[in-house]
Amino acid sequence: MVFGQPLFLIALLSIAIPVIIHLFNFRKYKKIYFTNVRFISEITQESKKRNELKHLLILAARILALSALVLAFARPFIPSPLQQKRISGNQAISIYIDNSFSMEALSSSGPLLDEAKSRAVEIANAAKPSDLFQLVTTDLEGRHQRFVNRDEFKSLVEEVKISPSVRNLGDIMTRQAEFLSNFGNAGKSAYLISDFQKSTSLINHKPDTAVNWFFVPLVPGKVNNLYIDSAWFDRPALQPERPVKLLVSIRNASSESFEKIPLKLTINGVQKAVSSFSISPESQATVTLPFTNAISGFQRGVLDIKDYPITRDDAFFLSWAIKPTIPVLSINEDVANPYLVALFGDDSTFIFRNLPVKQLDYSSFQRYSLIILNSVHEISSGLARELSRYVTNGGSILILPSEEGIIETYNSFLSASGAYTLEKTDTARMRVGEVNTASPLFDDVFERDASGRYAIPENADFPYAFRYFITKKVSQSLTEDLMKLQNGRSFLSVTRSGKGKIYLLTSALQEKATNFPKNSLFVPVFYKIALLSQPDMPLYSVIGSDKGIELTGDTSKPREIYKIRNEKNDFEMIPETRNDGQVITLFPHDQIKEAGNYLVYAGSAAVSTVSFNYDRRESDLDYYSTTEIGALLKTNNIRYGAILKGPATSMAKQIREFSQGTPLWKYFIVAALLFLLTEILLVRLMKN
Repeated sequence: MVFGQPLFLIALLSIAIPVIIHLFNFRKYKKIYFTNVRFISEITQESKKRNELKHLLILAARILALSALVLAFARPFIPSPLQQKRISGNQAISIYIDNSFSMEALSSSGPLLDEAKSRAVEIANAAKPSDLFQLVTTDLEGRHQRFVNRDEFKSLVEEVKISPSVRNLGDIMTRQAEFLSNFGNAGKSAYLISDFQKSTSLINHKPDTAVNWFFVPLVPGKVNNLYIDSAWFDRPALQPERPVKLLVSIRNASSESFEKIPLKLTINGVQKAVSSFSISPESQATVTLPFTNAISGFQRGVLDIKDYPITRDDAFFLSWAIKPTIPVLSINEDVANPYLVALFGDDSTFIFRNLPVKQLDYSSFQRYSLIILNSVHEISSGLARELSRYVTNGGSILILPSEEGIIETYNSFLSASGAYTLEKTDTARMRVGEVNTASPLFDDVFERDASGRYAIPENADFPYAFRYFITKKVSQSLTEDLMKLQNGRSFLSVTRSGKGKIYLLTSALQEKATNFPKNSLFVPVFYKIALLSQPDMPLYSVIGSDKGIELTGDTSKPREIYKIRNEKNDFEMIPETRNDGQVITLFPHDQIKEAGNYLVYAGSAAVSTVSFNYDRRESDLDYYSTTEIGALLKTNNIRYGAILKGPATSMAKQIREFSQGTPLWKYFIVAALLFLLTEILLVRLMKN
């Protein structure tokens, strides 16, 4: 037990007053006059021991009553865990106000953000004027990373507005603990005022026992929400004037069903597709929008649905680029391969170039989507190093091995990339017996049956291998067989390495090794390898994420100034630029606040397009209850944590109760009254 006003304990000296009164009062003699001595026998004689016992009980009752009254004024309490570790003096108080999109929801007293700001001010008013305060928001602004006095804190709170940023609650707690760690042994308290969405309120913070944690949950009204969650194409390779399907994921974050909701796709300001969908409560639906790609160039799309009252997630922006040509480089030992020249050289879709292995310019590799190693005798260490950088940054390599080559140099590069390595040569004539139709490489190559599966005839004209390398799998390899021989050996495989791919044909592309160049599968397979070599650029980015925007432009201009511009709202910013010689990466660093389609400029020329969308975690309107928050505190071992509930007017009272522990003064008042009642009963019942 601890006393809030210990100076009142001095009043316990007043116990001497009833003691003194009793010492003098109990020793007085009382005269009784009788008219006749015969009445003396009628007086009840009280024994000396009974008289002394009565006096002592009355004295004890008065002392206890007075002591209980004094102790009540001294404000005794049983300290809570929060109070036990607090240190007297000024306090450092960090208050987090969740200002994400979900705080636009309405509660019984108005918008949640306004209620959060009101409670933050109430918390500040409940503290001492000399305490220091820090405001933390979802934006984590630099001007909020300092502690200020109460008046300045209130001014900062008034300036808080809704933000598209989304933060995990555990990250906010970690940041608050870091800020408060600068105050040494001073009292430290951290408040988190939020609606505690389940999608963003993961408490993965390692508890700081030096900080008192207070959680202030706000309860929004019931709101239904229908939103576009994501979108993607059904195929990775996009070509001009070719049909394609855009798949759109729709989520229903409500207890109601929706029927025949229209979904519209607009590309470059022109409506390209429209569809409708129905969706059940608390479920997801995928809608397919078929359309035909336009001519090459930047494509900026917008998906739209109509849903009220939350409309910020009804539009979804996406953009992509369709290149008019695909650059392909063939690295040859001596002469160019006639089959490759016939396939790529006369097709306007490709820019095909042949170079001898001894005349390479390694700095030009990043200009090509596909590099073919055509029967080179040796992969030198320098070439292997540059090819590894090339494929790591998203390039594609097709290896056509040479029987006269130095296999050790091949294997050194292949094993480092996680691909199959080459062993001895097998000269047994062997037909291809299996084709991996699940691979995008074979899309639209074979006809589909009624069930939608590819139907390959039993007598299909598959190529033969006359001389091929037996391959060996590297441990933890991300290699997939695309074509297998009838004996189970690999004929064509692909390995994902970094952001790129390595294709390996186990036969040399020569008539003595295989009849593949004259087979009907040769053109579609090699054509698809070239098409799929284009880097997989994301259709959109999420506002607030730290993921950079990669460009595939010329990296030889290290001082090029890049800008990201939204011409619709006249917005422009200069991102951080990193150039590693292979890829240029741009980092906006939270400077983009509005969803939309943006263009990337290098000087005055537009070099890329990028789309930004709001974080969809804010669209999932599912919240933690007070009971669930308490369970999270126990799970994360946060001992010094408390949950503040109720209206803002009771915030100060709750804070005082948590700060002072369990008050006992009421019990001492009751005890004082009981002791006074005991004294009265003793006086009346124990008569002389």
